[in-house]
Amino acid sequence: MSPFLLAFIDFKMIEKKFGLSRFLGAITLTLMVGCQSRSPVASDAVSSPNSTTPTQTITHAMGSSEIPVLRSPRVVTIDTGPLDTALTLGVEPVGTIRYGKPPGYLGGAAEKIPVIGQYNEPNMESILRLNPDFILGSKSISAGIYPQLLKIAPTIFVEGAGFDWQWKDNFKLIATVLGKSEKADRLLAGYHTQLEALKTFLNSAPQDIVISVLVLGENGVIAQTPRSFSGSILKEIGFSRNEIQGNEDQFFVRISREDTKTPDGDMIFLIHSSTWDTASAEEFVKDPVLSTLNAVQKGAVCEVPGDVWGSGRGILAAKKILDDVRSCFTKKT
Repeated sequence: MSPFLLAFIDFKMIEKKFGLSRFLGAITLTLMVGCQSRSPVASDAVSSPNSTTPTQTITHAMGSSEIPVLRSPRVVTIDTGPLDTALTLGVEPVGTIRYGKPPGYLGGAAEKIPVIGQYNEPNMESILRLNPDFILGSKSISAGIYPQLLKIAPTIFVEGAGFDWQWKDNFKLIATVLGKSEKADRLLAGYHTQLEALKTFLNSAPQDIVISVLVLGENGVIAQTPRSFSGSILKEIGFSRNEIQGNEDQFFVRISREDTKTPDGDMIFLIHSSTWDTASAEEFVKDPVLSTLNAVQKGAVCEVPGDVWGSGRGILAAKKILDDVRSCFTKKT
């Protein structure tokens, strides 16, 4: 399954599908926790009243957690957003979940991190062996396995997977957990500086430019809305959307192959991944129906990477989207 198409599916369906494996995993984990104790630093810092390790209380999507304040914490990430954030802040997780291949935009650092599971199925035994100080994930994806994770280490969940404009709040929360709040503030300030520079770069006011964000795959044409991760950044730039693509009640909309209005715009950002069999810009403009779009006729179809625009959920992906937008409009002019 495409990592970025995970943005378009119902995670409750995943929970039902993998319910048995989680049940078996919970049994295994309970037995292992009963036979194996955690390191003194990780457990005593949280539970022992005599611990000399300072702690902080973190309020997050699943409640509140008291966690040790550590200079070099051992962190496991079970979602792309926390992985993006940890690497951005200079913390290399000791283990991470993967959605197929690691996101290319994270570079070689992500490839070296031990894998503790694929998609929404982290292996509890693998996590336990890594003896993490914290586990970082998101409620919208992994709420069902939160009780199991708590048996291993303090677990902090952000509310969502980076949609609904949440990615900045997620970034700041995880930075607090990792003791990197000041660095996070500097990075966010840099993002906003880059955003304003992009607005100045555009030949027209962003609100006068109607953009379209599409995926063309085996399920037909899908458009990302302003509620998606990339859509929220495009909205922050100030671009306009047509009525259907501007729908903020959902993360994406499906478009009929015969519809020649909804996919169109002054610029089409076409999300492409060769790994997951979605159309390239070359294939898109050759489609008998899509080739009639005004954007195609004007040469305004720009191919953008799926691992960033589809499955990216953190500040590195956000900055890369700004770079891609500048590049697309540079090519157009």
